[in-house]
Amino acid sequence: MKKNLSIILATVLAATTLAGCGAAGNSASSAGDANGDHLARIKAAGKITIATEGVWAPFTYHDETTDELVGFDVEVAAAIAEKLGVEPDFKEVAFDGGLTGVTTGTFDMMANGVDVTDDRKDTYDFTHPYAYDHAVVVTLASNDTISSFDDLAGKTTANSAGSTYEAMGKEHGATVSNVDTLGETMTLVLNGTVDATINANTSAQDYFKTTGTTELKVAAVDGEETMYAIPLAKGSDNDSLREAINQAISELRSDGTLKKISEKYFGADITEN
Repeated sequence: MKKNLSIILATVLAATTLAGCGAAGNSASSAGDANGDHLARIKAAGKITIATEGVWAPFTYHDETTDELVGFDVEVAAAIAEKLGVEPDFKEVAFDGGLTGVTTGTFDMMANGVDVTDDRKDTYDFTHPYAYDHAVVVTLASNDTISSFDDLAGKTTANSAGSTYEAMGKEHGATVSNVDTLGETMTLVLNGTVDATINANTSAQDYFKTTGTTELKVAAVDGEETMYAIPLAKGSDNDSLREAINQAISELRSDGTLKKISEKYFGADITEN
């Protein structure tokens, strides 16, 4: 009887040990699934945080009537979130703060007409482009001293801090003042505080159209095409997220959604190069 009891106890102990190992394994697997990579964490949270300025029409700005956050990038980002099966959670920040937040993990992605440059490729992994543009120099219509980017040498410009346009101004020898909004850059040109601003042609044309100003002009157009894409923090943690966003962009282009959003805000399709 004692022998039988020992056998029974040994059997129970072995079963308990095996069950414990199995439970630990399942627990570790569940934890791995929960922690997963970036895409897995986004899906677990049910939302994706998106950095955007909210002050750069027509890419990201507030409707004058409803104060709702709207714009080309806002709608594209929302459409991408829908493809991922999560809700878009927009966070309005300054341009350079948005980029920094993507790097530190404060934001999952940024949608703000971020153009792909060699320097940025060192810091971010970019998705496929979803739109194309050209940088332009805007001056007073009466200005006859600037007709090319090279003419900015020794001049003054105004641009968003951390933007490609700020970098272009410095590269061409201009003294750059940093401001927060597109409207401010144009105002500084209008009142003579600076000689010019470098900006997206699409934004400049939208400003001319919505304000009706005839006091400003596009003095020069950069021949190199600008590609807008989604910047993600570098690393394998974002591999599946980048692939999922690329797939979403491909589907949105194929089904005509990108074209429709572009025509809504620009009156033309800037999503095909």
